[in-house]
Amino acid sequence: MKKIIIRQYDPARELEWLDVHASVMVDSAAWWTVLHKKPRYDQPVVDLIVLLDNRIVGFIVVEINSSLIPEHNPAGFVWEFGVQRDHRGQDIGAELIHEAHKIMKRKHNIAKSIWYSQEPRAQQYYRRLGMHEVGQHWQFSIEPDEEMKKQFKRDGFDCWNLRGSCAVEDFDRVSSRFKIIQDDDTLKPRLCIGFEYIPADIRDSS
Repeated sequence: MKKIIIRQYDPARELEWLDVHASVMVDSAAWWTVLHKKPRYDQPVVDLIVLLDNRIVGFIVVEINSSLIPEHNPAGFVWEFGVQRDHRGQDIGAELIHEAHKIMKRKHNIAKSIWYSQEPRAQQYYRRLGMHEVGQHWQFSIEPDEEMKKQFKRDGFDCWNLRGSCAVEDFDRVSSRFKIIQDDDTLKPRLCIGFEYIPADIRDSS
């Protein structure tokens, strides 16, 4: 295999990054909206790309102490991660994850990352890497009933569907109350699983 290079993301390569991100999205249920701009974050990020023959083939973005993470549990929240399909199965993803953790530890003294995904293949991959499951919830969309539509309409808003989530134990109750969209592959219910991860060598060096 040709030598890969892992380096910090360069804003001059935004369009290329978006192209690779879109190609990863095609193979995954982890995303349900297309990115047209690279997201910006409130907290510092570890933002890396993988280059092969000077082309981006993978990416990871980890926000340090995101607002989604409790203050008493310092960690990096992984917003974006993927490897282009032609380059999977070569440990590129594992190398990218490990490099991100080394930088997190060196620059921010944080060893742990938090991951969420509704893509079954990603969930299996995270387990193979040794990630520890920390939670589950359902993500789905609903069609508003006539009462809800009227309520929104009074405020000038025509609503076609609503996106949200619920705890696993509440899904049956929510399903009985609302019309959950089932026939759209992008919007249908998917079980989202959360993981936390500290690479063994980084944990042992703490």
